Amino acid sequence: LYFFIIFFSLLAMIFIIFSISQYIDFLTTCSAIEAPENFNQKLQSLTITETDGKARQQNEEEEKKPTESKSEVILQTVIPTKASPTLSNESSIKSGTVNIELKNKPNSTINSSSSPLTVDNLIIDFQRDFDNFGQTNQFIEESIAFNLYNQSFILKSGTNLFKQDEIETVNNIPLYLAWETKLKNIDLTVTGGVDFFDRLAAVPTLTLKASSPLLSSITADGKLKSLLVLSGQAQYQAYKFNAETLENEINFWRFTPSIYWQIRPNFSLFSLGQYGTFSDGNQEFQSFSRLEKKLGSFSLAANLFTWSFEQDIGDLSGYFSPSDFLVYNAELAWQGTMFDEFLDCKLSAAFGQQRLDSETDNAWTYKALCGAQLLSNVKLDLGYSYSNVRDRRTGNSNYNNQSFTGQLQIEL
Repeated sequence: LYFFIIFFSLLAMIFIIFSISQYIDFLTTCSAIEAPENFNQKLQSLTITETDGKARQQNEEEEKKPTESKSEVILQTVIPTKASPTLSNESSIKSGTVNIELKNKPNSTINSSSSPLTVDNLIIDFQRDFDNFGQTNQFIEESIAFNLYNQSFILKSGTNLFKQDEIETVNNIPLYLAWETKLKNIDLTVTGGVDFFDRLAAVPTLTLKASSPLLSSITADGKLKSLLVLSGQAQYQAYKFNAETLENEINFWRFTPSIYWQIRPNFSLFSLGQYGTFSDGNQEFQSFSRLEKKLGSFSLAANLFTWSFEQDIGDLSGYFSPSDFLVYNAELAWQGTMFDEFLDCKLSAAFGQQRLDSETDNAWTYKALCGAQLLSNVKLDLGYSYSNVRDRRTGNSNYNNQSFTGQLQIEL
């Protein structure tokens, strides 16, 4: 019975997004609102695609020409997480911040050869999180994006480990396959797979993402002026919070609706809510909102994050489960190029307050991320972050968490 409730909930979510988008399409047609041609959803990003009817047929015909390519606008929503950067956003927003950027990316042209299989890119992700209480989570994951009979897939695997004082280390090998498709103007990603562990039972994973642009407009010179995107995600998998949580075999279902609104070209709002139910009987609710204003190479943002659980059972299950947790901050960021444009870097600092069970403390997060185009088809990103935003109860002791990240992207 529980499985059927979840299944029909997923269908209902897709139907709601589809119905709203259909209604908005009717309104925008009546008011002759122009929209960007191409939007697309990526794995750790929020992506949007809008093509239909004759426009889509024309795009396909143009893409078949090997010498021509178009540009698509990608809306990247990178949410710092405590757990693995897997095919889905599986964990809470760690530091109370999120980065949203609009970038131009060329479409890949359709291979004119008779081969049914084409490989687009190879991405290797590295992330190592560790705190001052002896907890370390490390993720090394590889993903291959490919097209098979004109269908888009992403195969992902890797080797992850979870270390914690007084608990035997847990090693993890994820094996996921994602299928990306489109239902009219709804981008849909379905991911299935298995998490294998060296000393624990394997756990299946299932993720369903849906995203659709509801309203959009462009300026006279063809630039994106405003955009409203509705997204939803449902996910089941092992809770990769730490070694103790995995050892206790904690799994979860999470349902996450979100909205992105680009009010003006340099002014945006992002907001999400998340309901989760865990195999130990606990339930959670998260919310996150961010208002951002870009000022040339700088940006200012206000962030608000809340997290609450029905039961505080961290001592039994191993994960941070506060009944009342709040983080709010102001963030200043700079993004630009260095060393004759060899490096593209972003530096940010967020300062604010965190409240845990009615006790308030200062909260800060520092981040640095730099990327270099090593070859025409090879890009390397390296990042570091430091935060004192809690994800465990420490009493009167200070808490800090550090994270090193890296990504090697090879276009094939």
